[in-house]
Parts: sequence; structure tokens; C-alpha cells
Amino acid sequence: MATNCISELKIPEIKFTKLFINGRFVDSTSGKTFETRDPSSGEVIAMVAEGDKEDVDLAVKAAREAFDHGEWPRKSGFV
Repeated sequence: MATNCISELKIPEIKFTKLFINGRFVDSTSGKTFETRDPSSGEVIAMVAEGDKEDVDLAVKAAREAFDHGEWPRKSGFV
């Protein structure tokens, strides 16, 4: 007997995702988010933090600090 696969799928709960800056998951500085939708159903599946210039500046500053003073740039490419 044929079954409808779509009816058997579990609709995911809406997830909230943050920006990853300086080793932590953080909200955007503006607090803005945007929806991500399942293209097959149009259902909202995630609310994503909407980064802007200020968030990019924070991320670049953290990356520069990690590069200049962190451990990883002084490690070899071999394990």
C-alpha cells in the first residue's frame, strides 16, 4: 500500500540561531532576525540573527585578536 511520505514527516520546531563571534553564539547587535523557510511547505523553520556592519566589525576584531595573540597561527599544519 502506498503512503504519503509528506504526511509522515515531522514538522521541526522553529529554531533560533545566533551569530558565532569570538567563540560564542551571540544575538546580533541590532536584535534583528530573519525567517528561514522550508521551500517545500513554506513553513518557518528557523529565525536567524541578522548581522550588520557592527556585527561584522566585532567578528573581524575578534579574528584579528585571535590571529595576533592566539595559539592556532603558530601551529604547524600537521597533527
